[in-house]
Amino acid sequence: MDNPVFQHIMNGDIEAYSGLYKEYYKRFYNYGRKFTTNTHLIEDSIQEVFLDLWNRREKLSHVDSPNFYLYSSFRYVLIKKIRQHDKLVLNPSAEEDYEMSIENVIVSKELNEELQVKLQKAIKTLTGRQLEAIFLKFYENLSYQEVASILNISVKATYKIMARSLLALKEKVMILLLLCQYLLSELF
Repeated sequence: MDNPVFQHIMNGDIEAYSGLYKEYYKRFYNYGRKFTTNTHLIEDSIQEVFLDLWNRREKLSHVDSPNFYLYSSFRYVLIKKIRQHDKLVLNPSAEEDYEMSIENVIVSKELNEELQVKLQKAIKTLTGRQLEAIFLKFYENLSYQEVASILNISVKATYKIMARSLLALKEKVMILLLLCQYLLSELF
């Protein structure tokens, strides 16, 4: 195993475990909001994933990608808990509760508030599956293979979802980008 944090956890280092928990708590919480508004289910799922991680720490040597392992585990546990409560809900309105890095890629500091509002509106038009794929790919920096595995779809389907998502966003914000570029060139 190449990951030093997991190696420390395997050796029983409680500080490394605590640090990993703090690092992933908010990320998992935001990701969980894509599936449900039930914060108790999300928090219980986070607790279960990390409790299971600690209980199985000796077996972590097989983990090649800790980020992928943790997200896959969390998604599995959360969906299982939601299904137990008969409320599997992909919540497309939850994206306003977190900031996706695609916004940081597309919208630079020089762009005005109107462009950011337009982008938020464009993001809200994406499907739940598109939002989830973008979140995992750009916010969590997972590979297409890892995103496909987490979403339980083929890699080819992941590429298609990403292409359609990015095309939809591009079409909706391109006009404002061009307008901002024109205005900036006129000012300078």
